[in-house]
Amino acid sequence: MDGQGGYSQQGVVQQGGFSQLGGSGLGGMLDDMGERVRRRAEPRLGIALAGVGVLMIITGLFVWAGENTADDAEKHPQNPNVSLGIALSLVVIVLGYLLLVRFRSGPLATAGVAASALGVPVLLGWITFDPSRGSGDFDSDTFLTLPLGVDVIALVSLAVWLGGFLFLPHAKGRAFYLAASSVVLWLYVLEKVEKGAILWLITLPVNAFFYPFAFAFDEETPDLPSPTKIGVTSLLFGLAFYAIAVWLDRAGHRGSATPFAGVGLVATAVGIGHLAGDLEGIGTGLFLVAIGSVMAVYGATQGRRFTTWTWAFGIGLGIVVVLADVFEENAAAFGVLAMLLGVAVIMVAQILANRFSEPDELTPGPSTFRPNRPAPAAPAWAGYPSQAPTEHLPPYPPAQPQPGYPPPTPPAPPAPPAPPAPPRPGGGATPF
Repeated sequence: MDGQGGYSQQGVVQQGGFSQLGGSGLGGMLDDMGERVRRRAEPRLGIALAGVGVLMIITGLFVWAGENTADDAEKHPQNPNVSLGIALSLVVIVLGYLLLVRFRSGPLATAGVAASALGVPVLLGWITFDPSRGSGDFDSDTFLTLPLGVDVIALVSLAVWLGGFLFLPHAKGRAFYLAASSVVLWLYVLEKVEKGAILWLITLPVNAFFYPFAFAFDEETPDLPSPTKIGVTSLLFGLAFYAIAVWLDRAGHRGSATPFAGVGLVATAVGIGHLAGDLEGIGTGLFLVAIGSVMAVYGATQGRRFTTWTWAFGIGLGIVVVLADVFEENAAAFGVLAMLLGVAVIMVAQILANRFSEPDELTPGPSTFRPNRPAPAAPAWAGYPSQAPTEHLPPYPPAQPQPGYPPPTPPAPPAPPAPPAPPRPGGGATPF
Protein backbone atom coordinates (compact mmCIF):
# COMPACT_ATOMS: atom_id res chain seq x y z
CA MET A 1 0.00 0.00 0.00
CA ASP A 2 1.51 3.33 -1.06
CA GLY A 3 1.22 6.42 1.07
CA GLN A 4 1.99 7.46 4.59
CA GLY A 5 0.97 4.24 6.23
CA GLY A 6 -0.44 0.80 5.67
CA TYR A 7 0.44 -2.86 5.55
CA SER A 8 2.43 -4.70 2.95
CA GLN A 9 1.56 -8.24 1.94
CA GLN A 10 4.04 -9.46 4.57
CA GLY A 11 2.25 -7.54 7.30
CA VAL A 12 5.07 -5.00 7.59
CA VAL A 13 3.85 -1.70 8.97
CA GLN A 14 5.01 1.14 6.76
CA GLN A 15 5.11 4.82 7.66
CA GLY A 16 6.56 7.58 5.57
CA GLY A 17 7.71 5.11 2.92
CA PHE A 18 10.16 3.20 5.15
CA SER A 19 9.92 -0.41 6.27
CA GLN A 20 9.57 -0.87 10.02
CA LEU A 21 11.52 -4.12 9.80
CA GLY A 22 14.71 -2.16 9.46
CA GLY A 23 15.77 -4.20 6.44
CA SER A 24 18.81 -3.19 4.45
CA GLY A 25 20.20 -3.89 1.03
CA LEU A 26 18.17 -4.63 -2.07
CA GLY A 27 15.41 -6.44 -0.17
CA GLY A 28 14.87 -3.53 2.21
CA MET A 29 14.92 -1.07 -0.69
CA LEU A 30 12.29 -3.07 -2.55
CA ASP A 31 10.13 -3.20 0.58
CA ASP A 32 9.89 0.59 0.54
CA MET A 33 9.20 1.12 -3.16
CA GLY A 34 5.43 0.85 -3.12
CA GLU A 35 2.65 -1.37 -4.35
CA ARG A 36 3.99 -1.87 -7.88
CA VAL A 37 6.88 -3.92 -6.52
CA ARG A 38 4.73 -6.07 -4.25
CA ARG A 39 1.94 -6.99 -6.65
CA ARG A 40 1.46 -7.60 -10.34
CA ALA A 41 -0.49 -5.06 -12.32
CA GLU A 42 -3.81 -6.34 -13.60
CA PRO A 43 -4.27 -6.74 -17.38
CA ARG A 44 -6.13 -3.77 -18.82
CA LEU A 45 -7.05 -3.21 -22.47
CA GLY A 46 -6.37 0.54 -22.42
CA ILE A 47 -2.88 0.06 -20.96
CA ALA A 48 -2.05 -2.69 -23.48
CA LEU A 49 -3.15 -0.49 -26.39
CA ALA A 50 -1.05 2.39 -25.06
CA GLY A 51 2.03 0.15 -25.07
CA VAL A 52 1.29 -0.95 -28.63
CA GLY A 53 0.94 2.69 -29.64
CA VAL A 54 4.45 3.45 -28.37
CA LEU A 55 5.84 0.52 -30.38
CA MET A 56 4.16 1.94 -33.48
CA ILE A 57 5.75 5.33 -32.79
CA ILE A 58 9.22 3.75 -32.43
CA THR A 59 8.67 1.82 -35.68
CA GLY A 60 7.71 5.00 -37.52
CA LEU A 61 10.77 6.74 -36.08
CA PHE A 62 13.04 4.00 -37.45
CA VAL A 63 11.47 4.06 -40.90
CA TRP A 64 11.40 7.84 -41.29
CA ALA A 65 14.84 8.56 -39.86
CA GLY A 66 16.31 5.45 -41.46
CA GLU A 67 15.20 6.46 -44.93
CA ASN A 68 16.57 9.96 -44.37
CA THR A 69 19.94 8.53 -43.28
CA ALA A 70 20.03 6.07 -46.19
CA ASP A 71 19.39 8.87 -48.72
CA ASP A 72 22.15 10.98 -47.23
CA ALA A 73 24.52 7.97 -47.21
CA GLU A 74 24.51 8.00 -51.01
CA LYS A 75 26.15 11.44 -50.89
CA HIS A 76 28.24 10.94 -47.76
CA PRO A 77 28.80 7.16 -47.34
CA GLN A 78 31.36 7.58 -44.55
CA ASN A 79 29.41 10.09 -42.48
CA PRO A 80 25.66 10.03 -43.17
CA ASN A 81 23.35 12.51 -41.48
CA VAL A 82 21.64 11.03 -38.40
CA SER A 83 20.30 14.29 -36.95
CA LEU A 84 16.65 13.44 -37.67
CA GLY A 85 16.92 10.16 -35.75
CA ILE A 86 18.57 11.88 -32.80
CA ALA A 87 15.98 14.67 -32.73
CA LEU A 88 13.00 12.31 -32.92
CA SER A 89 14.46 10.04 -30.21
CA LEU A 90 14.92 13.01 -27.88
CA VAL A 91 11.33 14.09 -28.48
CA VAL A 92 10.07 10.60 -27.60
CA ILE A 93 12.11 10.48 -24.39
CA VAL A 94 11.11 13.97 -23.22
CA LEU A 95 7.43 13.39 -23.95
CA GLY A 96 7.62 10.07 -22.12
CA TYR A 97 8.97 11.67 -18.95
CA LEU A 98 6.43 14.49 -19.17
CA LEU A 99 3.63 11.92 -19.29
CA LEU A 100 5.13 10.14 -16.27
CA VAL A 101 5.22 13.38 -14.28
CA ARG A 102 1.64 14.28 -15.21
CA PHE A 103 -0.02 10.87 -14.86
CA ARG A 104 0.61 8.34 -12.10
CA SER A 105 -1.34 5.45 -13.64
CA GLY A 106 -3.46 4.51 -16.63
CA PRO A 107 -2.74 4.32 -20.37
CA LEU A 108 -0.90 7.66 -20.61
CA ALA A 109 1.41 6.73 -17.73
CA THR A 110 2.16 3.40 -19.42
CA ALA A 111 2.90 5.21 -22.66
CA GLY A 112 5.29 7.46 -20.74
CA VAL A 113 7.14 4.51 -19.23
CA ALA A 114 7.51 2.73 -22.58
CA ALA A 115 8.58 5.89 -24.43
CA SER A 116 11.12 6.96 -21.80
CA ALA A 117 12.59 3.45 -21.71
CA LEU A 118 12.66 2.52 -25.41
CA GLY A 119 13.78 5.97 -26.50
CA VAL A 120 17.12 5.62 -24.67
CA PRO A 121 18.68 2.77 -26.74
CA VAL A 122 17.18 4.25 -29.93
CA LEU A 123 18.86 7.59 -29.22
CA LEU A 124 22.16 5.91 -28.40
CA GLY A 125 21.90 3.85 -31.56
CA TRP A 126 21.66 6.94 -33.74
CA ILE A 127 24.48 8.65 -31.84
CA THR A 128 26.87 5.71 -32.22
CA PHE A 129 25.81 4.74 -35.76
CA ASP A 130 28.82 4.02 -37.99
CA PRO A 131 28.21 2.20 -41.30
CA SER A 132 31.84 1.06 -41.47
CA ARG A 133 31.46 -1.11 -38.36
CA GLY A 134 29.24 -3.83 -39.76
CA SER A 135 27.10 -5.20 -42.54
CA GLY A 136 24.32 -7.67 -43.09
CA ASP A 137 25.43 -8.94 -46.48
CA PHE A 138 26.25 -12.62 -46.92
CA ASP A 139 29.48 -11.85 -48.77
CA SER A 140 30.80 -9.48 -46.10
CA ASP A 141 33.42 -10.33 -43.52
CA THR A 142 31.41 -8.30 -41.00
CA PHE A 143 28.20 -10.31 -41.47
CA LEU A 144 25.82 -10.02 -38.48
CA THR A 145 27.95 -7.28 -36.90
CA LEU A 146 25.92 -4.30 -35.74
CA PRO A 147 27.01 -0.88 -37.03
CA LEU A 148 26.34 0.53 -33.56
CA GLY A 149 28.22 1.03 -30.32
CA VAL A 150 26.93 -2.03 -28.49
CA ASP A 151 28.89 -1.28 -25.31
CA VAL A 152 27.59 2.28 -25.07
CA ILE A 153 23.99 1.31 -25.83
CA ALA A 154 23.88 -1.57 -23.35
CA LEU A 155 25.74 -0.01 -20.41
CA VAL A 156 24.15 3.44 -20.59
CA SER A 157 20.65 1.98 -21.09
CA LEU A 158 21.12 -0.34 -18.10
CA ALA A 159 22.25 2.57 -15.93
CA VAL A 160 19.30 4.75 -16.96
CA TRP A 161 16.69 2.01 -16.57
CA LEU A 162 17.90 0.66 -13.23
CA GLY A 163 18.31 4.20 -11.91
CA GLY A 164 14.76 5.00 -12.97
CA PHE A 165 13.41 1.82 -11.40
CA LEU A 166 15.13 2.45 -8.07
CA PHE A 167 15.22 6.22 -7.65
CA LEU A 168 13.32 8.26 -10.25
CA PRO A 169 10.05 9.77 -8.91
CA HIS A 170 6.90 8.60 -10.68
CA ALA A 171 8.91 5.90 -12.50
CA LYS A 172 10.15 4.07 -9.42
CA GLY A 173 9.05 0.45 -9.19
CA ARG A 174 7.88 0.15 -12.81
CA ALA A 175 8.41 -3.45 -13.96
CA PHE A 176 8.97 -2.40 -17.57
CA TYR A 177 12.40 -1.05 -16.64
CA LEU A 178 13.37 -4.42 -15.14
CA ALA A 179 12.13 -6.26 -18.22
CA ALA A 180 14.11 -4.03 -20.58
CA SER A 181 17.21 -4.29 -18.39
CA SER A 182 17.12 -8.09 -18.23
CA VAL A 183 16.70 -8.40 -22.01
CA VAL A 184 19.55 -6.02 -22.79
CA LEU A 185 21.85 -7.63 -20.21
CA TRP A 186 21.22 -11.09 -21.67
CA LEU A 187 21.78 -9.96 -25.26
CA TYR A 188 24.84 -7.89 -24.36
CA VAL A 189 26.62 -10.78 -22.64
CA LEU A 190 25.55 -13.06 -25.49
CA GLU A 191 27.18 -10.72 -28.00
CA LYS A 192 30.37 -10.69 -25.94
CA VAL A 193 30.45 -14.49 -25.81
CA GLU A 194 29.63 -14.97 -29.49
CA LYS A 195 30.03 -12.11 -31.94
CA GLY A 196 26.98 -11.56 -34.12
CA ALA A 197 24.56 -13.24 -31.67
CA ILE A 198 22.31 -10.18 -31.28
CA LEU A 199 21.68 -9.65 -34.97
CA TRP A 200 21.36 -13.40 -35.43
CA LEU A 201 18.52 -13.63 -32.90
CA ILE A 202 16.83 -10.46 -34.15
CA THR A 203 16.86 -11.65 -37.77
CA LEU A 204 16.45 -15.36 -36.99
CA PRO A 205 13.16 -15.85 -38.89
CA VAL A 206 14.55 -14.13 -42.00
CA ASN A 207 17.91 -15.91 -41.85
CA ALA A 208 16.25 -19.28 -41.32
CA PHE A 209 14.34 -18.73 -44.58
CA PHE A 210 17.06 -17.28 -46.82
CA TYR A 211 20.20 -19.05 -45.59
CA PRO A 212 19.24 -22.52 -46.96
CA PHE A 213 18.63 -20.98 -50.39
CA ALA A 214 22.08 -19.39 -50.40
CA PHE A 215 23.60 -22.74 -49.50
CA ALA A 216 21.59 -24.63 -52.12
CA PHE A 217 22.79 -22.34 -54.93
CA ASP A 218 26.44 -22.77 -53.86
CA GLU A 219 26.73 -19.15 -52.90
CA GLU A 220 29.45 -18.20 -50.49
CA THR A 221 27.95 -18.33 -47.01
CA PRO A 222 29.55 -16.81 -43.92
CA ASP A 223 30.20 -18.54 -40.65
CA LEU A 224 27.17 -18.22 -38.41
CA PRO A 225 27.34 -17.84 -34.60
CA SER A 226 27.95 -21.03 -32.64
CA PRO A 227 24.59 -22.49 -31.54
CA THR A 228 26.28 -24.23 -28.61
CA LYS A 229 27.62 -20.97 -27.17
CA ILE A 230 24.32 -19.20 -27.71
CA GLY A 231 22.44 -22.13 -26.18
CA VAL A 232 24.57 -22.51 -23.06
CA THR A 233 24.72 -18.76 -22.38
CA SER A 234 20.99 -18.27 -22.92
CA LEU A 235 20.11 -21.28 -20.76
CA LEU A 236 22.28 -20.02 -17.90
CA PHE A 237 20.66 -16.59 -18.11
CA GLY A 238 17.18 -18.12 -18.28
CA LEU A 239 17.72 -20.25 -15.18
CA ALA A 240 19.32 -17.31 -13.35
CA PHE A 241 16.33 -15.09 -14.17
CA TYR A 242 13.98 -17.80 -12.91
CA ALA A 243 15.98 -18.06 -9.68
CA ILE A 244 15.63 -14.30 -9.17
CA ALA A 245 11.89 -14.56 -9.87
CA VAL A 246 11.51 -17.33 -7.29
CA TRP A 247 13.36 -15.27 -4.69
CA LEU A 248 11.28 -12.17 -5.36
CA ASP A 249 8.03 -14.17 -5.30
CA ARG A 250 8.89 -15.72 -1.94
CA ALA A 251 9.85 -12.30 -0.58
CA GLY A 252 6.44 -10.94 -1.61
CA HIS A 253 7.72 -8.76 -4.47
CA ARG A 254 5.54 -10.34 -7.13
CA GLY A 255 5.44 -7.25 -9.30
CA SER A 256 9.23 -7.21 -9.63
CA ALA A 257 9.36 -10.99 -10.18
CA THR A 258 7.11 -10.89 -13.24
CA PRO A 259 9.62 -9.42 -15.77
CA PHE A 260 12.29 -11.90 -14.69
CA ALA A 261 9.86 -14.79 -15.13
CA GLY A 262 8.90 -13.55 -18.61
CA VAL A 263 12.43 -12.93 -19.87
CA GLY A 264 13.59 -16.15 -18.21
CA LEU A 265 11.07 -18.07 -20.28
CA VAL A 266 12.34 -16.53 -23.54
CA ALA A 267 16.01 -17.02 -22.69
CA THR A 268 15.46 -20.62 -21.59
CA ALA A 269 13.51 -21.45 -24.75
CA VAL A 270 16.26 -19.91 -26.92
CA GLY A 271 18.86 -21.90 -25.01
CA ILE A 272 17.06 -25.23 -25.39
CA GLY A 273 16.38 -24.57 -29.07
CA HIS A 274 20.04 -23.87 -29.84
CA LEU A 275 21.23 -26.88 -27.80
CA ALA A 276 18.87 -29.29 -29.54
CA GLY A 277 21.55 -30.26 -32.05
CA ASP A 278 23.97 -31.22 -29.27
CA LEU A 279 21.39 -32.96 -27.08
CA GLU A 280 19.73 -34.75 -30.04
CA GLY A 281 16.12 -35.85 -29.94
CA ILE A 282 15.97 -37.96 -26.79
CA GLY A 283 18.16 -35.61 -24.79
CA THR A 284 16.16 -32.55 -25.82
CA GLY A 285 12.88 -34.25 -24.98
CA LEU A 286 14.01 -35.44 -21.56
CA PHE A 287 15.44 -32.01 -20.81
CA LEU A 288 12.13 -30.39 -21.71
CA VAL A 289 10.23 -32.81 -19.46
CA ALA A 290 12.60 -32.20 -16.54
CA ILE A 291 12.73 -28.42 -16.67
CA GLY A 292 9.06 -28.18 -17.64
CA SER A 293 8.03 -30.14 -14.56
CA VAL A 294 9.95 -27.84 -12.24
CA MET A 295 8.81 -24.62 -13.90
CA ALA A 296 5.17 -25.69 -14.16
CA VAL A 297 5.06 -26.42 -10.42
CA TYR A 298 6.67 -23.04 -9.73
CA GLY A 299 4.11 -21.29 -11.93
CA ALA A 300 1.16 -23.05 -10.31
CA THR A 301 2.29 -22.42 -6.73
CA GLN A 302 2.89 -18.74 -7.48
CA GLY A 303 -0.28 -18.15 -9.49
CA ARG A 304 1.53 -17.48 -12.78
CA ARG A 305 -0.80 -18.61 -15.55
CA PHE A 306 1.48 -18.12 -18.55
CA THR A 307 4.42 -19.86 -16.88
CA THR A 308 2.25 -22.79 -15.80
CA TRP A 309 0.60 -23.34 -19.19
CA THR A 310 3.77 -22.81 -21.23
CA TRP A 311 5.90 -25.26 -19.27
CA ALA A 312 3.06 -27.77 -19.03
CA PHE A 313 3.06 -27.60 -22.83
CA GLY A 314 6.84 -28.07 -22.65
CA ILE A 315 6.33 -31.36 -20.79
CA GLY A 316 4.04 -32.66 -23.53
CA LEU A 317 6.38 -31.40 -26.24
CA GLY A 318 9.30 -33.18 -24.62
CA ILE A 319 7.40 -36.48 -24.59
CA VAL A 320 6.46 -36.05 -28.25
CA VAL A 321 10.08 -35.24 -29.18
CA VAL A 322 11.31 -38.42 -27.50
CA LEU A 323 8.69 -40.52 -29.27
CA ALA A 324 9.49 -38.91 -32.61
CA ASP A 325 13.17 -39.76 -32.18
CA VAL A 326 12.52 -43.36 -31.11
CA PHE A 327 9.85 -44.12 -33.73
CA GLU A 328 11.30 -41.99 -36.51
CA GLU A 329 10.51 -44.56 -39.20
CA ASN A 330 7.26 -45.94 -37.78
CA ALA A 331 4.52 -43.33 -37.91
CA ALA A 332 1.80 -45.77 -36.78
CA ALA A 333 3.66 -46.74 -33.62
CA PHE A 334 4.40 -43.07 -32.89
CA GLY A 335 0.74 -42.09 -33.32
CA VAL A 336 -0.68 -44.91 -31.18
CA LEU A 337 1.85 -44.44 -28.37
CA ALA A 338 1.39 -40.67 -28.40
CA MET A 339 -2.36 -41.13 -27.96
CA LEU A 340 -1.89 -43.63 -25.12
CA LEU A 341 0.61 -41.40 -23.35
CA GLY A 342 -1.76 -38.47 -23.79
CA VAL A 343 -4.44 -40.43 -21.93
CA ALA A 344 -1.86 -41.33 -19.27
CA VAL A 345 -0.96 -37.66 -18.80
CA ILE A 346 -4.65 -36.80 -18.31
CA MET A 347 -5.00 -39.55 -15.70
CA VAL A 348 -1.85 -38.38 -13.91
CA ALA A 349 -3.27 -34.86 -13.84
CA GLN A 350 -6.49 -36.04 -12.21
CA ILE A 351 -4.66 -38.22 -9.69
CA LEU A 352 -2.34 -35.34 -8.85
CA ALA A 353 -5.24 -32.95 -8.27
CA ASN A 354 -7.07 -35.47 -6.05
CA ARG A 355 -4.09 -36.85 -4.15
CA PHE A 356 -2.61 -33.46 -3.29
CA SER A 357 -5.86 -31.49 -2.98
CA GLU A 358 -5.03 -28.88 -5.60
CA PRO A 359 -7.76 -26.22 -5.40
CA ASP A 360 -10.38 -25.82 -8.10
CA GLU A 361 -9.57 -23.38 -10.90
CA LEU A 362 -12.29 -20.97 -9.71
CA THR A 363 -10.89 -20.85 -6.18
CA PRO A 364 -8.93 -17.61 -5.65
CA GLY A 365 -5.22 -17.90 -4.96
CA PRO A 366 -2.30 -20.03 -6.21
CA SER A 367 -2.16 -23.81 -6.16
CA THR A 368 -1.26 -25.66 -2.99
CA PHE A 369 -0.20 -29.29 -2.88
CA ARG A 370 -1.00 -30.93 0.45
CA PRO A 371 -1.25 -34.73 0.64
CA ASN A 372 -4.67 -36.03 1.52
CA ARG A 373 -4.58 -37.82 4.88
CA PRO A 374 -7.54 -39.87 6.21
CA ALA A 375 -9.20 -38.34 9.25
CA PRO A 376 -8.19 -40.08 12.53
CA ALA A 377 -10.78 -42.55 13.86
CA ALA A 378 -12.74 -41.54 16.96
CA PRO A 379 -11.46 -43.27 20.15
CA ALA A 380 -13.50 -46.22 21.45
CA TRP A 381 -14.89 -45.60 24.92
CA ALA A 382 -15.17 -48.44 27.45
CA GLY A 383 -18.61 -49.93 27.58
CA TYR A 384 -19.92 -47.80 24.72
CA PRO A 385 -17.73 -48.43 21.66
CA SER A 386 -19.96 -46.35 19.41
CA GLN A 387 -20.55 -43.57 21.93
CA ALA A 388 -18.22 -40.78 23.04
CA PRO A 389 -18.75 -38.76 26.22
CA THR A 390 -20.54 -35.49 25.65
CA GLU A 391 -19.59 -33.69 28.86
CA HIS A 392 -16.66 -32.00 27.11
CA LEU A 393 -18.86 -30.54 24.39
CA PRO A 394 -19.79 -26.87 24.72
CA PRO A 395 -23.47 -26.00 25.16
CA TYR A 396 -25.46 -25.37 22.04
CA PRO A 397 -25.51 -21.74 20.98
CA PRO A 398 -28.82 -19.92 21.14
CA ALA A 399 -30.96 -20.24 18.07
CA GLN A 400 -30.55 -17.41 15.59
CA PRO A 401 -33.59 -15.78 13.96
CA GLN A 402 -34.17 -16.87 10.35
CA PRO A 403 -34.64 -14.29 7.57
CA GLY A 404 -38.29 -13.46 7.05
CA TYR A 405 -39.38 -14.73 10.45
CA PRO A 406 -39.95 -12.75 13.67
CA PRO A 407 -37.39 -13.32 16.42
CA PRO A 408 -38.31 -16.04 18.88
CA THR A 409 -40.39 -14.93 21.87
CA PRO A 410 -38.29 -15.08 25.04
CA PRO A 411 -39.69 -17.43 27.73
CA ALA A 412 -41.93 -15.84 30.37
CA PRO A 413 -40.24 -15.26 33.73
CA PRO A 414 -41.34 -17.63 36.54
CA ALA A 415 -44.36 -16.47 38.60
CA PRO A 416 -43.55 -15.24 42.14
CA PRO A 417 -44.62 -17.60 44.99
CA ALA A 418 -48.16 -17.01 46.35
CA PRO A 419 -48.39 -15.43 49.87
CA PRO A 420 -49.49 -17.78 52.71
CA ALA A 421 -53.28 -17.92 53.47
CA PRO A 422 -54.44 -16.07 56.65
CA PRO A 423 -55.44 -18.32 59.62
CA ARG A 424 -59.11 -19.11 60.14
CA PRO A 425 -60.92 -17.78 63.25
CA GLY A 426 -60.86 -20.28 66.12
CA GLY A 427 -57.83 -22.15 64.89
CA GLY A 428 -57.69 -25.91 64.56
CA ALA A 429 -58.07 -27.99 61.54
CA THR A 430 -60.31 -27.11 58.75
CA PRO A 431 -63.72 -28.85 59.09
CA PHE A 432 -64.89 -31.14 56.35
